[in-house]
Amino acid sequence: MGMGIPASTLSQPFHYPHFPEFAQYGIDLSLVDAELIHVIERLRTLTGIPITPSPVQGAWGRTSGSETSRHYAVGRLSDAGDIFPARGRVLDLWLAAQAIPEIGGIGLYADTRGPDGQPWPMMHIDLRSYRVSWACDTVSGSRAYYYLPHQPRQFWAIVGRIIIEEGST
Repeated sequence: MGMGIPASTLSQPFHYPHFPEFAQYGIDLSLVDAELIHVIERLRTLTGIPITPSPVQGAWGRTSGSETSRHYAVGRLSDAGDIFPARGRVLDLWLAAQAIPEIGGIGLYADTRGPDGQPWPMMHIDLRSYRVSWACDTVSGSRAYYYLPHQPRQFWAIVGRIIIEEGST
C-alpha cells in the first residue's frame, strides 16, 4: 500500500535520478503516491533496465474516468503508472517486478506506442495489496484483457507475441 504522500514532494534527481522525463513531460506528480515513484526507481536500480515513463498524464494520475482505476486521483492519490522498458526488455522487467512485494498489479500491453510514436510494449504497475497479472491486446478493434490464472492461453499468447515482436527489434 502506498505512503499517502504526493510524489510532488520528492526531488529529482535525488529521489528518482533515473526519471527526469516526469518533468520533461510535465506530469503532475501531486496526483501520484510517492511510494510508486520509489518502487519504479527501485525496479530500475535493481535490474539496470532503462525505463521510460509514459508521457501521458493519465498514465500517472487521472481526475476523470473510472473511479475504480488505480490511476484515478480524486480524493486519493494514484498508485499506478505505465512504463516503457527498453525495447526487448519488457519481459525481463516483468519477471523482476514479480519479486517486489509492493507491486500488486502488473499488466503487459502489446498494443501500445511508446513516447517515440512507434509500437512498443508497455507495462502497468500498481501498488494494490494483492497480486494480479494481466496481458492486453487489441482484438477486433477493442482492447481485451486476459488475466492469470483465469485465461492462461490468451495471456501467454500475448506474451508469445511480445517475445516474437521484441525479438525482431
